[in-house]
Amino acid sequence: MHIWAVGGGKGGTGKSLVSNGLGTRLAEKGQQVILVDADYGGPNQHTYCGIRKPDTSLVQFFEERLPLEVIAQKTAIAGLRLIPGNINSHNTDNLTTTQKQKLFRHLKNLAADHVILDLGAGTGYDTLDTFLQADVQVGVIAPDTLAIENFYLFLKNLKYRQLGNTLSMLGLRDRAKDIWKNRAEHGISTTKEFVAHLRTIFPEFSERFNEEQKKLKLHVVLNLVREHRQAEVGHAVKSAIGKFFHIDVSYAGQVRYDKDLWQLFGQDTPALHRGGSFTLRQDLERITEGILNAQPLERA
Repeated sequence: MHIWAVGGGKGGTGKSLVSNGLGTRLAEKGQQVILVDADYGGPNQHTYCGIRKPDTSLVQFFEERLPLEVIAQKTAIAGLRLIPGNINSHNTDNLTTTQKQKLFRHLKNLAADHVILDLGAGTGYDTLDTFLQADVQVGVIAPDTLAIENFYLFLKNLKYRQLGNTLSMLGLRDRAKDIWKNRAEHGISTTKEFVAHLRTIFPEFSERFNEEQKKLKLHVVLNLVREHRQAEVGHAVKSAIGKFFHIDVSYAGQVRYDKDLWQLFGQDTPALHRGGSFTLRQDLERITEGILNAQPLERA
């Protein structure tokens, strides 16, 4: 089983649309897929799936200890099930770290070929940790300056979190903090120099950090493309990520803007299965194939 995480920092870039498209396409290929609405503060995957009022949600998992397999609801698409977010709960965006860690542990035991997490906006530790733990990491951006800046901030925080987690695993976090606090004495002025210093004095850190970095393989999706020249943004962002963040990255493709998308919601049919969504389906199918080709997934 493989866990996919779809994130990117800024809200409104289309993470839910891409998550739903990936799940739909994988299910149509004969895979067993579970979509998880992990946008705890503003869940909306049930709407994409054509489910007006979910019978269950993550509320039952956290508050009533109901198993995820019981919460997962069938959709109109064969092979695709949905675990709705915290619908109509007073506790939508205040989940503890322990609760979210418990959720990830249980997700790994689901009976499915793929579990796709639709993450919320922002760069909270739990969002970053979930993204880092996933087998397939998908970042969604839009062709505007603010969305791209927020995505770079997301990646910057992701790298910092990866560094901190590695130091914690080795019991070196406090010693590293002391070195950074007194960095002038060590001739350190940048984060790059800090990491290089840690590699020199802690060989075990260097080895483990290399292993953790190899696990981060990013697939970039460009959404809301209104004109042909905007498509170049995706390739430019891919190049910048490789150059400045040293992350293994592929450009999965683009999703063209659909001004009539809003008309596909509010009914009992999954949004991407309605007649007017041909262009969206075509783009999302191409993106799914692009990710699978860039990161072949053997059955775990």
